[in-house]
Amino acid sequence: MSPVVLIESTDSVFAEKIASTLDQWGFRHLQLGDDNEFDLPEDEGDVVLLDIRDLADDAFGQVYSIRQQHAGVEVVLINKPDNVVASIAGMKAGAFDEIIVPFDTGTLQTIITDACARVRAARAKKTKKPLLTRFSEAMMAATFAQAGDFEGALDLLDKPAPRRTDKSAAKTKKKDGGS
Repeated sequence: MSPVVLIESTDSVFAEKIASTLDQWGFRHLQLGDDNEFDLPEDEGDVVLLDIRDLADDAFGQVYSIRQQHAGVEVVLINKPDNVVASIAGMKAGAFDEIIVPFDTGTLQTIITDACARVRAARAKKTKKPLLTRFSEAMMAATFAQAGDFEGALDLLDKPAPRRTDKSAAKTKKKDGGS
């Protein structure tokens, strides 16, 4: 599945140009609607391109709101050179990176690719099974394989990690010795 980039800009011509560039690179993109609501399904969006050139006074609030609604996405600020205060506020609120207009599209592609890789790595880390569970499933799979049930063995190994709550994750860490 190709990475999803949300574009938020008050400049519709600029947003359309960015959208067509993202299409050429193979990224899926969404543009913020008129209601200014982020309707990203959970674990769907990867990067938000937030144009703060005209939102200088509320850069902190915008980035903070995005990070609260969608903790798993990375925010990349699009800014102008003389807007240093907004840059600092956005970074303090949790933005991943910033790009200053005018910019080279290759640089934008690199920033988006790095942000997507970081999001995907964080999601993969969340779904990783504890060591004891992985070892137990491997031993069961070996037993199935030794009995000749190779498909059953593969099914056991390919089973995704169950979603854990914060409480169960803390218990698992204590059992596994903190790893």
